[in-house]
Amino acid sequence: MFNKRNPMKYFSGNAFARLPLYKLVAGSSAVVLTASIGLGVFAASFVPGQAPEATPTPEPVVTATPTPSPTPEPDVELLADISVIQQDVGVQLYTMEEQTAENAQTPSPTPSDASGADETEESLMEGKIPLVGVAATVTLTDSEGEATDYAVDTETGTALAEEVEPGEYTVTIQPIEGYIVPESTTVTVEEKVVYQADVDAVKDKIMQSSQVNESAEDSAVNTAGSAPIAEEVTDTVQYAESAKEEKSRTTVYTAKLSSSGHLLFNDGQESPYLPVYKDGTQELTGATRDSGYTGYSAMSVWLPGAADSIVNLGGTSRTMSMAHRTDDGAMVLEEGNGSTATPNPETTPTAEPSPSTEPTPTVTPTPEPTATPTPTPTATPTVTPTATPTPTPSQTATPVPTEAPTPTPAKDPTADWPSTIEASKLAEYNFAVTSTEKIEYVYTGWQQIDGVTYYYDPVTHEPVTGNQVIQGDVYTFGADGALNRTARGIDVSKFQGTIDWNAVKADGITFAIIRCGYRGYGTGALVEDSTYRQNIQGAINAGLKVGVYFYSQAINEAEAVEEASMVLSLVSGYSLPLGVYYDTESVAGGRANAISAAQRTACAVAFCETIRNAGYKAGVYSYASWFYNALNFANISKYNIWIAQYRDTLSFNYKYNIWQYTGSGRVNGISTAVDMNIG
Repeated sequence: MFNKRNPMKYFSGNAFARLPLYKLVAGSSAVVLTASIGLGVFAASFVPGQAPEATPTPEPVVTATPTPSPTPEPDVELLADISVIQQDVGVQLYTMEEQTAENAQTPSPTPSDASGADETEESLMEGKIPLVGVAATVTLTDSEGEATDYAVDTETGTALAEEVEPGEYTVTIQPIEGYIVPESTTVTVEEKVVYQADVDAVKDKIMQSSQVNESAEDSAVNTAGSAPIAEEVTDTVQYAESAKEEKSRTTVYTAKLSSSGHLLFNDGQESPYLPVYKDGTQELTGATRDSGYTGYSAMSVWLPGAADSIVNLGGTSRTMSMAHRTDDGAMVLEEGNGSTATPNPETTPTAEPSPSTEPTPTVTPTPEPTATPTPTPTATPTVTPTATPTPTPSQTATPVPTEAPTPTPAKDPTADWPSTIEASKLAEYNFAVTSTEKIEYVYTGWQQIDGVTYYYDPVTHEPVTGNQVIQGDVYTFGADGALNRTARGIDVSKFQGTIDWNAVKADGITFAIIRCGYRGYGTGALVEDSTYRQNIQGAINAGLKVGVYFYSQAINEAEAVEEASMVLSLVSGYSLPLGVYYDTESVAGGRANAISAAQRTACAVAFCETIRNAGYKAGVYSYASWFYNALNFANISKYNIWIAQYRDTLSFNYKYNIWQYTGSGRVNGISTAVDMNIG
């Protein structure tokens, strides 16, 4: 596909405003120069081929040498692979690596088992650079002119339009600043085929390894993943045997504190001391007296409007106490601990008289005379009643209010104590302090501490973090140095021989992907891996998460569906948390080497869709250059990705689920080298 610059992009919106001056004047017949002199402006026009008119000579001035404008960087040519598979339109954007003397002299890696590999093709494949980190838009326009935009994934440089209606479409990459985008392309979307497995039909085609010439069908699998995967990993941390040496012993003190931050005594009372800690830590080193502490002072006051009560305003550590009058006039002092003071009978009045300005005399009323009947005929003399004399009232003295007893201020029992007390002596003063012994160690190598695994660098004696290679194995450690034990896995086939899966599990391996079979790269025979059944059962019994992979040599979609059908017949009855992976890679003399990237991608999609339609997860396995160049990644980006790259640090521009980082790992329970993975 040829690409050309779109000149109109310089004449729209802001692009025109950003156009360099030389682009505007190139090819013109006149150039206008303008320069400021003092407060005026001097302008002159020059027409090529004509003598300039005479002009007055201006006063000489010192003119700064103009700074030449920097030459703008040329736009980068952008390429696009567009593939239509199963009503999905995939677009993959990329650039080509610039050929330099350095990379031209560097031979591209070739498979150890593929002596006849085409180095020229591999060099071309290694030159593809996916467009990542750049926002872009792909537009699909149907035959009626209706357009739909799809955002390009900035992590992969791909866009996938799924379930597009059948018909003709124009695919356009919208302009991207700094890039020359390819021309629009017309594609045809046909109605998809629903891939369904035919397990019964394929069962009769499955062969055992003893029935085929494996040297002509499977010899490449022993080094599966070694094709263009780059150099082997090297240790990033020096290995050392585990060691633990005592460095020091210290006593750590812990004190109980009140809500105000003061140390407490053993009886729970608050002290006037504050804790002292080691700089920047919570390590208690002693206590110091709080000079502003008032916990042991006491003062009694009458509360405003509360004539019958007195409140003792004591220290912050003491419970409030209150004196109040009882109904019979007695004064009672309630202490904070609940005791009651005995009233003083000599000073406590027995009654509280009502206030009055004059005493009221007591008057005895004169009784009414009683009428007595007069007998007849004798007359009874009338008796005049005598008034009862009124007694003189006695003067009642006005009572004098009794003063409330003033509580005696509490004495500070710590007044004679030192202003500072060392942590080791706090217990002697009855502080609520506990002590424990802390032992510091110098660690080296692998260590299990509080149920967490660490690796201590033998040079720094500090736990390592991040991805580290130790004895050829890649490990992932957290920011605190804790080993991520959920990340280590292996993939195996018959070339690992008999495996002790319990020993594998005990060595920290948590998952395994097991080869269930392959299609011969010579005749195309479907062959079951001779150790598949014992491996999957052994891994499951040991408690590992499992998945399977199939080494494909399909050259069309029908063969890919057939391969998936074989896998489904072999995994029936097993739970596969990691799903099924389609293994596609280059092999010397391989029957699938010659198919196009679009055909190979279609085979991968046919396989994965057949697996997914049966209820399993599906994914694709290969190495970076194969993903970049031999597959259209946009169309397989919706599946799990298992990338093989043998390096200390993964260099892969697409998203992935599992990284196979070495083919020469060592694990207890396996006598041979084994592929190691982080998932």
